[in-house]
Amino acid sequence: MPVETKIDLKRNLTIKTVRGNPSFEESMTAFREFYEGPVTKYVLWDFNNAHFSSLTTDHIEAILDYIQQHAPKRAGGKTAILISKDLEYGMSRMAMSLSEVKGIPFKMEVFRSLTEAEHWLMSENL
Repeated sequence: MPVETKIDLKRNLTIKTVRGNPSFEESMTAFREFYEGPVTKYVLWDFNNAHFSSLTTDHIEAILDYIQQHAPKRAGGKTAILISKDLEYGMSRMAMSLSEVKGIPFKMEVFRSLTEAEHWLMSENL
């Protein structure tokens, strides 16, 4: 799973662009790299060129458990998930709902439009 990472410290933003079909292990590696590196308040995960056929709901829950352990580093932040495919959109919405149930202290939203995702991330009042 190729993951391209861009960090814009001026905007306190990390953009992760994922391609292919990430396995659970590859997904966990991407999250570990983020939380062990310079953690930014805002994150955009671009999954427009990825699909999740290898991931199960148990995998999603395990990823969220990991995020929950490290979430205080991003308290008050936002994560935008950009997805164009229906299956991945649905799984991302499920992850968003689970993150709320787990009390993860940053907002998460799923978008189909890059413009909407960027606007939401950079708007303090949303």
